[in-house]
Amino acid sequence: MANVLDGHALAGRDVPGPAAEGPARAGDPDVITISGAGPQGRWFKEASLFGMILSQNLSGLTVNGVIGKGASVGNIKRIAAGKVEAGRFYLFDLENAWKNRNQFKKGDYSNVKVWMKLGTHLFRVVAETGIKTFADLKGHTVAIGVKGSGDDLLAKRILAGYGVNDGNTKFRYVGRKDGQAALANSQIDAIAYAYGRNNQGHLGPIFAARKIGEDVDFVAPDPEKTEAFLKSDKTFFLDKLGEPVFGRPKLQGIAFYQGMAIRSDLSDELVYKMTKTLYEHWADVLAAAPWWDAPGEASLESAPAITSVPYHPGAVKYYKEDRKSTRLNSSHTDISRMPSSA
Repeated sequence: MANVLDGHALAGRDVPGPAAEGPARAGDPDVITISGAGPQGRWFKEASLFGMILSQNLSGLTVNGVIGKGASVGNIKRIAAGKVEAGRFYLFDLENAWKNRNQFKKGDYSNVKVWMKLGTHLFRVVAETGIKTFADLKGHTVAIGVKGSGDDLLAKRILAGYGVNDGNTKFRYVGRKDGQAALANSQIDAIAYAYGRNNQGHLGPIFAARKIGEDVDFVAPDPEKTEAFLKSDKTFFLDKLGEPVFGRPKLQGIAFYQGMAIRSDLSDELVYKMTKTLYEHWADVLAAAPWWDAPGEASLESAPAITSVPYHPGAVKYYKEDRKSTRLNSSHTDISRMPSSA
């Protein structure tokens, strides 16, 4: 992945070249705010990283990364309310916002557009070793997230495809930290949350307390049910890249995209310049966020991969322009499938 931009004049420079023009329209703000998530997580670091690169390379523009309370759901609501210009999101949340479902039943979210697809998130179930597949969770106690947080809705949405529901399973509505601690202390049978791949920060303490493969282990989706589930819910796809750090490189799981959203009332010119600047300095991004330099994670090739929610036209302009570049290989996403308007 890192060699996609090999040969680009700006990639990998230690000192930025001459700054490009800043805001392209009188109505564009001079200060852009990008919302991440909690201060200890990757999303806040990524938002701050984008802010630093854009501020250094677009004259007249200041871009700040800030903590995003409520993560994906909170960021989408803040963008819609005009409180921030951009923020990290899970695809299923943005789809719900555009359809006014679940936490987004009230309000207008048409001003929240996709800026870029970034990483891939994985729905992971870790459980007592006697639980081998999702369907085996029936009758057990499973932590799925705080009620109404979105984590619980995601877990119920996916597990329902495998016949697991609150009628046959004891769901516990607790957050990741408490759920992980409960499993580590043998107080529950399983946890079901979304994580980035190889997430040692969250899952490492569980496996330190209880040996993987003997006491607890990752649980795989039932193969015979997965095909039907994925056909019925296009938000998700089957991931086959496993959890190499934990010795499970062949583990399969249910995955979904996450990305960065942006206000649609920012000018096409400004969003084009911001997008172009970030990808011209993608080597610097990967140096500070190395987890993106892995299969299935963030890249220029995969940035336009989302097809269910509209992109900002300024971003589309850059992706279409760069698609014609000889720097990109034939694996680039089919730009013609990208929605650029509501």
